[in-house]
Amino acid sequence: MTIKTTRANARPKILIVNAYVDPWRCAAPMRLFIPRAMAPYYLAGHINRARAEVRVYDEVYHGALLDPRLFDWPDLVILTGLTAAFDRARQLSAYFRNANPSVAVAIGGPIPRALPELCATIFDHVLLGDVETIEALIEETFGSDCVAESPAPRFDLAGWSFGLGFVETTKYCNFKCAFCSLTGEGRGYQPYSTADIERQLDAGGRTSMLMVLDNNFYGSNRADFIRRTELLGERWRRGQYRGWGALVTGDFFKNPDNLAKVAANGCRALFSGVESLDPAVLRTYNKKHSLSSDPRSLAQLCAEYGILFDYGMMLDFSQQTVADVDAQIDGLLEHAETPLPALLSLTIPILGTPHFNQSAASGKLMPKLRLADLDGQKLVEWPQEPLDKVVPYLADLLQFRGRKMAFARHAARHAWSRRASFDRLQTLISMAGPIVRFWGGMRVGTYRQMRQTWREPKRTFCATTEPLSVAYTPAHKMAAKFAKDFEPLYLTDANGHLRPEIASQTNASKSHALAEMRKLTASA
Repeated sequence: MTIKTTRANARPKILIVNAYVDPWRCAAPMRLFIPRAMAPYYLAGHINRARAEVRVYDEVYHGALLDPRLFDWPDLVILTGLTAAFDRARQLSAYFRNANPSVAVAIGGPIPRALPELCATIFDHVLLGDVETIEALIEETFGSDCVAESPAPRFDLAGWSFGLGFVETTKYCNFKCAFCSLTGEGRGYQPYSTADIERQLDAGGRTSMLMVLDNNFYGSNRADFIRRTELLGERWRRGQYRGWGALVTGDFFKNPDNLAKVAANGCRALFSGVESLDPAVLRTYNKKHSLSSDPRSLAQLCAEYGILFDYGMMLDFSQQTVADVDAQIDGLLEHAETPLPALLSLTIPILGTPHFNQSAASGKLMPKLRLADLDGQKLVEWPQEPLDKVVPYLADLLQFRGRKMAFARHAARHAWSRRASFDRLQTLISMAGPIVRFWGGMRVGTYRQMRQTWREPKRTFCATTEPLSVAYTPAHKMAAKFAKDFEPLYLTDANGHLRPEIASQTNASKSHALAEMRKLTASA
């Protein structure tokens, strides 16, 4: 399919959009969300900037895309985003097509990999591969001269990000966590070459701090881990950045030499998915590599090397009681040496994963469950205890009602306890980070974004009662044929059974995920 540009001899106009729906029902920009979505900027790097005009719009960083002037601008729209953003991607596609009937819309990333056949009926192009597959689309649509000769991420389009730079040194992960979309996709762990990493670092230029975007920086080959660590260290010693941070899995900490190695090469922060303080829950997730990941111990160990430790926690009321969760939260607040989690959410049964299929097969999924409900901020699986006990507790916890001052005091106490180990920037992050995450604050956007936010119905934190977002009502007059694009995608019927069309659309990914689940069960 070759697209004619809207003006003679004009460069083709390409817009790359990260589709996103804020679970807190706010359409305003979320500039403090770190790390930022970098896939759009990596995609943009494969397009020849001299031959095509490229823009990026990230609905996390820029807020909901509501500006009509942008809808009729592009000749080609490339959408990406997390699986739960499928409805939003479809809405955006309708807006662009309503404004410009000749526009082509492509979609890539986790959404089409989870729903390949459904996406093929909606979008003009479905990209199931990695970022590099955009080159075939660009060549087919605009010609080979529009493909970049030496691809490098377009960090220049990203704008200011609090002095942070970004790099990716590996793809995917060598573990098979039951809830992870990478497990469902079945993609193998792949390190980048030294040349690829250096090309990214050159594109990023000088920054205050560097964030490594890998799903697992440590990986399965320690020699390669050392290669990549020393490469980052070389740039650090040259003064390109003051330090760097990365995500590692629990097995990283079993060898103390690993901490010494990264610290000697400029590492100043590590994130690890602790996920749960309950070993039984971790085993059901196939996260046996995190069984010894006690946040207090790991934070102390990292501090000895001058490294800030951060982690995420997930709540699973299908396996935990309110008392269990409350005791864990109180335990975190009890000791100043224990950092608060950077992320606190419910476990998400992501479409196509072993966890999703197991939940569907065991009847855990709630009735009339929408794909957009799988955002980690509302109950989507039946809990052990009655809803009238779990839901009010969950609503208070996720909004930190009754605990805001306790979280603020703990953040200050924790930062003070680490003052001998951290520099000023690390101390500021360790104190301000939890306050920003858990205290909340007013986000400000454009008039359209704020108006949509004010019109949102009150949240219930439970999929069975959560009203639809106002985003499902077109923001302006649309052709009647686009009405279906504003209907939510339901995963389950009124009885909580997986809808046949969902089961059939995801058959390929489901088969792979079920095979993975059997392996996990056999090894548990």
